[in-house]
Amino acid sequence: MLSAEFRPPNLLERAVLDRLLDEPFPGRDEISEQLEGCSVQTIDEEGSVRLMPRKHIKAEVLQSVPTEAEAEDLDGMTIHALLHVKEGVANLLEFYKDDGSPIVQLPDPEKWRVMHLPAPPPGPASR
Repeated sequence: MLSAEFRPPNLLERAVLDRLLDEPFPGRDEISEQLEGCSVQTIDEEGSVRLMPRKHIKAEVLQSVPTEAEAEDLDGMTIHALLHVKEGVANLLEFYKDDGSPIVQLPDPEKWRVMHLPAPPPGPASR
């Protein structure tokens, strides 16, 4: 369900955010602090939410999606949860399913397998 208003994250959204922040990665501590008391706005039918951090402490992340998790939907297809960061500030928790079908039910937080994406290779300017 889409919403025009920002609201506190529900228990599942908060638990998925916490799960994505369970393991260390560059910028994690700052993102964690940004998301304390944050507000969210549902932006699509899959349950993706725009994030409005309470604190704007810049996180030095290595890429715009520093952490991701995956778990299986009730139909067995894989669902992904991606935390997007823009200019050092967490701005989106995105959910999508591999086959593009609607998500039946977001899995319990403990079922999500967290992955930290590798840093991009250095470009010519950083050599």
